[in-house]
Amino acid sequence: MGTEQKKFFSENYMRYDEWYEEHGKEYRDQIDFLKPLIPHGKGIEIGVGTGRFASALKIEYGVDYVREMVDESRKRGIKAIQADASELPFPDRFFDYSFSIVTMCFLDEPMAVLLESKRVAALVINVILDRDCEYIQNIIRNPRGFYRYATFYTEADLVEMYRKTGFSNITVVRIDLQTLEGETYRLVVVSGRSGN
Repeated sequence: MGTEQKKFFSENYMRYDEWYEEHGKEYRDQIDFLKPLIPHGKGIEIGVGTGRFASALKIEYGVDYVREMVDESRKRGIKAIQADASELPFPDRFFDYSFSIVTMCFLDEPMAVLLESKRVAALVINVILDRDCEYIQNIIRNPRGFYRYATFYTEADLVEMYRKTGFSNITVVRIDLQTLEGETYRLVVVSGRSGN
C-alpha cells in the first residue's frame, strides 16, 4: 500500500464504515451469501478493515495495514493487529483458514500476500468483485473514493494466482447481486488448500 493510499484510508476510514450503514441491503446480501462458505475453526481476516465482515462472519482474528481500521475492528471484538499482509506475524499453519473480501484489488503484491496467507492458514479464501461485471466496469471508467486505488481482477485472474502459488483443491463460487442503484456486481469466492 503506497503512502498516498494509506493516508487516504487512514483519513477516510469512517466513510468506509458508513458506506455499510448507507447500503445495508447490499451488506446483508453479501453476508447472507458468505456465511455458509466460512468454515468452523480459527480464522483470520486479511484486510480486516473496520471489522464489519469479521464480526458478522464470526472470524476471531484480523490484520490490516491501517491503524485506524485496526482500532475500529477491535471495538467490534476482533483480535486485530496492524501488520503488512505479506509479512504476517504468526507461525506456520496457525489458522484453520484465512479470509479476505475485496482486499486483493488494493494490494501492491497480491501473489506475495497469497503465499503468506498460504503459510499461516490451511485454507485460503478470497472474495473479489469481478472486473467484468457492470458495476466494476463503471468504476474503472470513473474511479472514485477508495476504488481509485484498486486494480480489479477477474475470476480467471484469481484462479491463475492460486495455481501459480501452488494451492490444491481450488474451488470457485460466485453470485450476481444488485447495488441500490440497480447495477449488477459479481462476487467471486476462490478458495484453496495450502497442502502439507
